[in-house]
Amino acid sequence: MSSESGLDVARFGRLITLIGFVTAVSLLTSARVLPGDLFSVAVVAIGSIALVTAITGFLIAAGQTYDEQVHNP
Repeated sequence: MSSESGLDVARFGRLITLIGFVTAVSLLTSARVLPGDLFSVAVVAIGSIALVTAITGFLIAAGQTYDEQVHNP
């Protein structure tokens, strides 16, 4: 399923859902295992990794859309 602009919305939605799930599990595990000060560092690190992963996923989806539009006008 693609939107009018050609971006595969379903694939991007699945990616965001997966990133959200992994981030939530990581944060919940960190909250139970790590002490307060170290947990704060873990939250920033896990959030940064999730953000970079989401940006990378979006760029891959946009690149694929661009390739499809260039090769199949």
